[in-house]
Amino acid sequence: MYSPFINAKGTPITITQIKYSHLEQLKECDEGHHLEYKKFLEDGGRAQLAKEIASFANCEGGWLIVGIDDKTREIIPVDKCDYSQKVGKIASRISPMPEFETRFLSLPNDKTKGVLVIYVYEGRNAPYVCNGSVYVRSGSSKEPIETADRGNIEYLYERSRTYTQEIESFCKRDYYFPYTNILRTQVSTPIASIYLKNISMKKDRYMNIYKNRDKVIEFVKGTKNLFEYVGYSMDSIVFMHRKTMPGSNSLTFIFELYYDWSCKIILPIGCESTDQREAFKEQFNQLGVARKFTENFEVADGTMACNALFNGLQLFASLAKKYKLQEKDYAFCAEFENAGELILAFWGDTYRNYIKEYGIPYSHKEIHRSEFLYFRKAPHVKFSDMATAFLLDYIAAAFGYRSDSIGEILIESNDIVSGHN
Repeated sequence: MYSPFINAKGTPITITQIKYSHLEQLKECDEGHHLEYKKFLEDGGRAQLAKEIASFANCEGGWLIVGIDDKTREIIPVDKCDYSQKVGKIASRISPMPEFETRFLSLPNDKTKGVLVIYVYEGRNAPYVCNGSVYVRSGSSKEPIETADRGNIEYLYERSRTYTQEIESFCKRDYYFPYTNILRTQVSTPIASIYLKNISMKKDRYMNIYKNRDKVIEFVKGTKNLFEYVGYSMDSIVFMHRKTMPGSNSLTFIFELYYDWSCKIILPIGCESTDQREAFKEQFNQLGVARKFTENFEVADGTMACNALFNGLQLFASLAKKYKLQEKDYAFCAEFENAGELILAFWGDTYRNYIKEYGIPYSHKEIHRSEFLYFRKAPHVKFSDMATAFLLDYIAAAFGYRSDSIGEILIESNDIVSGHN
């Protein structure tokens, strides 16, 4: 990532680190492939600015400095206002809308005036189309790609395909559960996986520092009392409900947090014991369900499964609030493996009445996998609402429940389980 600004050590700095005093460095910087000056925001009109933003997104990103004369490099202050919203409206002319950040640097002696800095990130969903054309940087200017210039267009599409493949590659379970001294990815146990992939081009290096990882670990363990063991991989912190070792034949709830703030939540679904499984089947028999029918099904503790996944998503929402993670920077995907003919069972009259009315709900598919949800395309989605939405829209549907019933069933089942503990 190119930056025209450096700190006292000569290291390039990002838009979040710059101060008004750094603007002096621009006197030595000419406009070019990654840098452009403007006297005021809509210099040349809104359409012109949209084309410039699109051209940066289609290339390697770049800086727009508003409030500086492009010839003399003198500061010509602009009035302070909500520029992020203003630039956002202009950038909405571009499809898809590129990622950018704004920073207003106020004059030392007048906080109402200053210089606006806009950084446009290299686009991951290229090509970015503005007014029916694809613009790229050519020296210090933007140029539309001619229809005949197939090379540039193919390059942009290939960049987008690579980006999509990167997301798809992340959204696969890669945690190895230990079995009989052999580490296997292929297991017969039903497993629920939730993937939250950070798709932003921003390079947050907070967790590259060991002491910051310790702070995150302390926050996670203090927020949800779920994990007794913390481990590491090359690029993530792995929180486990219980520690497992090769040869232990045991499973564990996994909350894996990557150093770029991506996250995987992995939960084996089942019953704690044979006795619990038999108790669920006895409940079905009391409702008049033939024993030979339930013998053909696997049964899992729905209360435990829903609570664990719900708490995992709530934990991520707490991390997002604490460390200012933004929904628009994430893609979401969910998967249930080995789920065929699995009954997610609960306790209580609400559950029993549901069975009386609709029959026993169960999974009709071996594998359920959701489509990728890009939160930037669904601005109404909030991290704080994810846990409830996941329960209603994903778990309920995957295991044969009506989404308007699962919440009430779980609440009563939770009360019964809590009363027994």
